[in-house]
Amino acid sequence: MDEFGELALREREARRIVRRQWFWLHFVVWVSIQVFLVVVWALSGAGYPWFVYPLFGWGIFVAGHAAYAFIVRDPEEIMVERERKSAHSDK
Repeated sequence: MDEFGELALREREARRIVRRQWFWLHFVVWVSIQVFLVVVWALSGAGYPWFVYPLFGWGIFVAGHAAYAFIVRDPEEIMVERERKSAHSDK
């Protein structure tokens, strides 16, 4: 692999790392706020469990963020993989 290809590979890997770091930050904030809401609910008499609405509502976004951070690939990554496969099949 040439120098340009090596730099592009490093840049893609750096973007992947940043996406995952932002997810973990989002996850920690979500967990912290949900724990706070459960504590408020418990201290206020533990009546109707209203905390489940923000827990599941925001949880949907956290799940989407996790899919983006860990599953979804950039179109650029898919193209590079296709090129590698075609280069190996040509040999």
